[in-house]
Amino acid sequence: MVLAILSMVMVVLFSSYIVLKAYKRKEKLAGMPGMMIAMTVGMMSSLALGVQLGIVFPRDLTVPSITAILFGLAAGYFTGKPISLLATLDGMLAGIMGGMMGAMLGAMVGPSYIMMIFVDILFVFILSVALQLANQETDTNDKTNKSGIGMPFIAGILTVTFGVVAVGATLFYQYQPNETSATKSQESQSEQANSLQENSGYQIVSVDIKSDGFSQENIEVKAGVPTKINFIKHSGYTCIRSVQSKDLGIDVYLEKGDNFVTLKDLKPGTYNFNCGMYMYYGTITVV
Repeated sequence: MVLAILSMVMVVLFSSYIVLKAYKRKEKLAGMPGMMIAMTVGMMSSLALGVQLGIVFPRDLTVPSITAILFGLAAGYFTGKPISLLATLDGMLAGIMGGMMGAMLGAMVGPSYIMMIFVDILFVFILSVALQLANQETDTNDKTNKSGIGMPFIAGILTVTFGVVAVGATLFYQYQPNETSATKSQESQSEQANSLQENSGYQIVSVDIKSDGFSQENIEVKAGVPTKINFIKHSGYTCIRSVQSKDLGIDVYLEKGDNFVTLKDLKPGTYNFNCGMYMYYGTITVV
């Protein structure tokens, strides 16, 4: 949470700095360079903010999407306004697109320090290039064309390096074998025993959460018998982060492992359920 807040503050401050730069040098940013700067600020500011908000508020995309889109609209508008009407429109449209994509990405990835840091580095890198473009277009002494290693180049190397390391670390963590010690075996047996006691008297149905949906799209249970549906999430890397059903009045955030949903007094009929992002659906048939 603290890292996400710091990231949001950084996005707001850096975006504001670019906007002020555009205002100060508006006379020399006409044409394509000005449009590119407005589009870059609108897109990257809303994308970065949307990702952080999506991670903080994963269960409801309404707040992250609207907040990121409004911020991107404002950033694109105020960056493009002193340049031209076309640059303003370009920046605002890019802000809308970045806000939607960022919020969805943050909600799908979930709490991930690696993703937070990577998006921050990417944001700084892209806006550093935009800043260099603004300086290059307005620097009469052409200082930015001097040979040497510039800040955008260094940021680019850091971005690629961190991205490779982050992907490698994520894959290693995801696919490394689970603990095989005797302690884990004993804990697993104890958990199973407790689970059997708690679920005594219920009909249990297990549904695996996969990357492409639910393992059972139709669950069939008997009427009049207390029911527990266990949504088993084997990995944290899936876009299915919650299960909802308006018919049954449930909205359950899924943790990694077992997630039991208790259903009592079910009457014969068909009940619909879906993931929190309304991408995958299923039914519960009570007979």
